[in-house]
Amino acid sequence: MSHILVVDDDASHRTLICDALEEMGYPTVQAANGREALDLLEGDMPSAVLLDLRMPVMSGWGLLDALKKMPRARGLPIIIISGYGFEWEAELVGAAGYISKPVDLDKVRMTVQQIAGPPEMSLVH
Repeated sequence: MSHILVVDDDASHRTLICDALEEMGYPTVQAANGREALDLLEGDMPSAVLLDLRMPVMSGWGLLDALKKMPRARGLPIIIISGYGFEWEAELVGAAGYISKPVDLDKVRMTVQQIAGPPEMSLVH
């Protein structure tokens, strides 16, 4: 299993989500904006991306547009995390899931497990 990429400009949100996922056994990688995420996506592809939509430098919308142009990103599950009620827009762009802010960590855990599959416990240190 690969990692889960968490993209959010709020460092405390990223840390909270990553800590919850890592406790379950998912390796995580963080990006503060779409540009950082795009750079990270040039390496190993994650099992899923949790993506905030409103961020400086490159928004989640900008990252979604860039991913459409990346053949190797086809089928990459995107889970939108937003405080602006964009659930219908998440469906419109084909996101695999939607989590509203403030995040409910139980919903994060459940959504990631449903979309990325169970973590491989052998990866837990």
